[in-house]
Amino acid sequence: MQHLGVTMAALALLMIGPQQALGQTASPNPLAAQAGWEVCNETSFILRLASASISGGTMTPRGWDRLQPGQCQSLNAPEASPRYIFAESDPVHRGGIREWKGNVPLCVADEDFTADATQSCQLQNMKTQSYLAVDPAEIRTTLIEADDFGKNAQTAGIQRLLKDNGLKINRIDGLPGRRTTQTIRSYKKSAELARDISNKELIDALAVSAAEKSADVGIEFCNNSSSNVWTALATRNEGAWTSQGWWQVGQGQCLRPFTHSIQGTEAHFYALQEGIKPESDTDERGASDEPSSDSMPDKHLRSVSAQPSQFCIGEAKFSALGREYCAEAGYSAANFRPLPTDKDGAKVILTDLDFIAPSPVGLRR
Repeated sequence: MQHLGVTMAALALLMIGPQQALGQTASPNPLAAQAGWEVCNETSFILRLASASISGGTMTPRGWDRLQPGQCQSLNAPEASPRYIFAESDPVHRGGIREWKGNVPLCVADEDFTADATQSCQLQNMKTQSYLAVDPAEIRTTLIEADDFGKNAQTAGIQRLLKDNGLKINRIDGLPGRRTTQTIRSYKKSAELARDISNKELIDALAVSAAEKSADVGIEFCNNSSSNVWTALATRNEGAWTSQGWWQVGQGQCLRPFTHSIQGTEAHFYALQEGIKPESDTDERGASDEPSSDSMPDKHLRSVSAQPSQFCIGEAKFSALGREYCAEAGYSAANFRPLPTDKDGAKVILTDLDFIAPSPVGLRR
């Protein structure tokens, strides 16, 4: 038994040898090959799975397979050949996307895809993701969390989806206790579901309703301005403030970086609008994890209050604890705008009128 860590805190990946399959086994992939290899989901999340193996003499990444908690999927893997996987939680879950990955760069796309590893991802209109190398001798690869639910993964997944639907679940532990049973019964009644539907059907129904509810939960930024925008948030949890950023929102696009209920968080936001880049530099920059630093200065969010609330921000990706003594902690102070927090979610639409050129004493870009 080999235990492998992943780059995301509190998550792990377990590689195990042949044993009885856990959960419901999915129908074999049409491309399934001679060497029986399967990937099993023992997490509490619905997962999107991408895999890569040799096909026609070429390393071929492909996705996505959907794995319910407790479900296994047969994959294409010629015997003794290299193989790789990447998995991420389905967007229906609150709290952002969780990833199970390694350090092998291969291609993925937002929708179902098949890629050629001999070509660059950019040329294939795809992006690069970090896959995990799998030992070709392993017959089964099992994805887990820090809480190893094992055979209870399906119940843990139902508990998480109930919570994603805003229903009261005190703990996700995979144990079918009285509260879980009562909450399931209540959900089935409100959703007009048959009492005897299978757990697989229940998970599908919960996922659909969670996706519908997610549109009204959290904070969504929409960029209706003439340039890319970088956003930051400040929230309060149990009396402690945290400000963090940056999240890029392209022109005409929307992004939801915060997917929890904002009630009681006293949420505030800040944004920078990229200065127009010189024509000759437009195609050379590529993607980045921080606001741009071209010669044209970024514009900052216009204040709408005579006494705006200030929080800490960084020039690169940041997460700052507290809102005082920003300079001493290596940050700058910026004027944030408050968000209404009487509901679960809020939508912010940013236009050119929301931004103003920086003063000489503003944030140095």
